[in-house]
Amino acid sequence: MTDQQIISLFQARDERAVRETAQRYSSMILRTALRYVRSTEDAEECVSDVMLELWQKIPPLEPNNLEALIVTLTQRKALDRVRHAAADKRGGQMQAVALEDVTAAAPENVEDTVHQHALTEAVERFLDTLSDDAQTIFVERFHNETKPSEIARKFGLSGVHVRKSLMQTRKKLRQYLKEEGLL
Repeated sequence: MTDQQIISLFQARDERAVRETAQRYSSMILRTALRYVRSTEDAEECVSDVMLELWQKIPPLEPNNLEALIVTLTQRKALDRVRHAAADKRGGQMQAVALEDVTAAAPENVEDTVHQHALTEAVERFLDTLSDDAQTIFVERFHNETKPSEIARKFGLSGVHVRKSLMQTRKKLRQYLKEEGLL
């Protein structure tokens, strides 16, 4: 079944949409979630969370690229699980998403560690402000270290679109970090 047929099932509120999506994408969701969470159980919960979110979002959302939407939702759900597990009241410790361009040097003292943590949190807040498309491209490039040409091929985009999106997002991130007083 094609992505467009699956989207049509979601729009018709046909429960087969969830089964077809799970059949086609559950292993990808699991792999993506495992990049963030430590346990298979949490990753499996992300699969369920993504399916529920798709059911709730489509309609009214009409995604152009179902796979990109699923990857973005999976990353958000996995990060939410990490944040939840890391909440101070639960005694956890946050595992930050590493973005090589922003967090290049390892901290050597307490001030560097605090700055590193603030920078990571600011980047995560910034990512939440992006469109699903821009967020997916940015995370694929800088977290998953996927080449722009591979991103374009993977999501059916033009190479120019991917490079332009990356350039604009880096520019917005730089401005955001300046406004936050971190650059």
